[in-house]
Amino acid sequence: MADFGDGFDFDGEQTSVDAGLGGEVDLPPYPTLAHFGPFEILGRLARGGMAEVYLAREPQESGKPRHVVLKRVLPEREEDEDFIQMFRSEGNLAVRLYHPNICHVYECGELEGTTFMTLEFVYGVTLRKLLRRAAREGGLPPRIAAHIVSKVAVALAYVHQAKGVDGRPLDIIHRDVSPHNVMIGWDGRIKLLDFGIAKTSKDQEEEGSLKGKYSYFSPEQARGRPLDHRCDLFALGICLYEALTCRPLYHRENMLATLEAIVREPVPSAREQDQRVPPELDAVLVKALQKQPTERFQSGRQMADAIADFLWRTGGMVGPFDVVKVLDELFTEDERSPLPSNAAQLTGSFQSLAGSAPLTGSYGPFGTQSDRPEDESGPAEANALPSSPQPGPPARSVVPLWFIGVLLGIVTLAFFGAAAWLTR
Repeated sequence: MADFGDGFDFDGEQTSVDAGLGGEVDLPPYPTLAHFGPFEILGRLARGGMAEVYLAREPQESGKPRHVVLKRVLPEREEDEDFIQMFRSEGNLAVRLYHPNICHVYECGELEGTTFMTLEFVYGVTLRKLLRRAAREGGLPPRIAAHIVSKVAVALAYVHQAKGVDGRPLDIIHRDVSPHNVMIGWDGRIKLLDFGIAKTSKDQEEEGSLKGKYSYFSPEQARGRPLDHRCDLFALGICLYEALTCRPLYHRENMLATLEAIVREPVPSAREQDQRVPPELDAVLVKALQKQPTERFQSGRQMADAIADFLWRTGGMVGPFDVVKVLDELFTEDERSPLPSNAAQLTGSFQSLAGSAPLTGSYGPFGTQSDRPEDESGPAEANALPSSPQPGPPARSVVPLWFIGVLLGIVTLAFFGAAAWLTR
C-alpha cells in the first residue's frame, strides 16, 4: 500500500484542540513554564508564521483547573490589521457554535496588548496522522472510516444550518474541511476544527480568491467561483476517499496541476483502488464527489444518513469503543503524550515571562488560518518537561545614542574643515 505521507505535509500534531464538553482529561502534573494572564503555560504545541499554540491550565472556582489550548497572535503580527480582523472573526464565529462534533472556542480576547483565543483541548490525533499510520498497517477498516466521516457530516449539517441571535441563518461555509482539521480523540470522539477561513452570508469576498488547502478544493472553488455549503461536502468526499484508500486523491506536483485534476478528472472510485471497499459505501463517495453541486448531497444530514444506512446494513452503527480499538492497534501508549518532546522550548515573549509573576489585565469576548507547526516532534515521556524554561538568547551590548550623535558631529566637522583647507 502506498505511503499516505507522499504528497502530504505531516507536521507534528500529537494534540490539538476537546475535552471541555465531554469532561476534563486527566493529564500529568506538568510544571508551569510561564504565565499569561490567568493561564499557566505548560508547553508549546505548535508555532507558525501567524500565531503560536500552547497547552495551558486555567484555574477554576471548583479548585480543579481546566486544560485548554491557548492560541495567541505572534507579537510581530499584531500590527497586521487584516490578520487580526480574521483572527477575531474566527473567534466571533466559533464561540457561537456548540456541538459535540465541533471543537468549541471558549473565548477570544486581549491580554496586555496580545490577541488570543482559548479552545477545547482534544486529546488525540488528527485524521491525517491516523491515515498515515494506517497506511503502514494495511489501511483503515471501511466501517471506521465511514463512521469518522459521518460524524464530520453531522457537524457540517449543524454548521450550515446555524442561526444568529436574530434567528436568521448565518450560512456558514467552513472552506477548510480536510484530514488536517478532523481530530480523533483517544476516547473515540470525533471533532471538526478550525473555522479560521470560514465565511458567512454577511461576508464579502472578491471572486477569484483562493483560500484553504487546494488539494481539498471543490471544482467551483478551484475555478474561483461563488461558493455555498456544498463545497464543504465535496471536501468531505475527498476525506472519505483518502480514509478508505489511505492515498491522496487530488494532490499533484503543483497547485495548477492539482486544481486541473479536481476540475477535469473523472469522478473517482475508491473500490477501484481497494476491493475491500463495499459497493454501497463507494456509491456514497461517488455522489459526494460529483463535479456539479446539484448532483452531490445537498446537506451534511443527507450524507450522514446515507452513511448510516450503509452501516446499519453491514453490521450496525459504529461507536466510540470501535474507534478506540483501532487506535489501540495503531498507536502505543508512549505515542500518546499530550505534549511533544520539544514542548518546553518556549518562543517569543514567553521566554522572558517564564518563572515570573502572572500578568494582569482584562480579557473577554470581542466581536486564521490554521497554524503550521515549525517542526515535527515525536511524543514525550510524561515527566520529560524540565521544571525551568530554556535560557533565552544572551544579552547584547547597546551603544548609547548620544555617543553615536557625538561621533557623527565630529565626522561632519572634520569633513567641512578638510573641504575648507583644500579650497584655499
